[in-house]
Amino acid sequence: MIRYSYNQQLTPPAPFVHVTVRPPERGIAVSDLPALLDTAADITVIPARIAEELQLIPLDEVPIGKFDGRVSWVSTFLVQLALRQATPKVIRVVASRDEPYVLLGRDVLNDYRATLDGPLLRLEIE
Repeated sequence: MIRYSYNQQLTPPAPFVHVTVRPPERGIAVSDLPALLDTAADITVIPARIAEELQLIPLDEVPIGKFDGRVSWVSTFLVQLALRQATPKVIRVVASRDEPYVLLGRDVLNDYRATLDGPLLRLEIE
């Protein structure tokens, strides 16, 4: 089981974990990236700077809906993503210049049992 306290630097406080991201076929990695649990996202989003640092190769494009109703097409990338001690998983992600941290979508979250304890500002993942 992985336990975290909510990130209280955000208002309201939010559940974050740390992840490691690497290309699926190479050894270079970026570790301990803060990742916000985003149950509204069907696909995980990484900051564009991480895709550039890892020299990820675009796979295809998917439509992404924005809050204002506009849809834009963005590139996807294959990465190997792991939460702390958990087994890494190869997933398709999108990269965004607007995101300062990883948005962990249901493509990853549905593999885990997550308990959010808002009153105590704690998160447990198993």
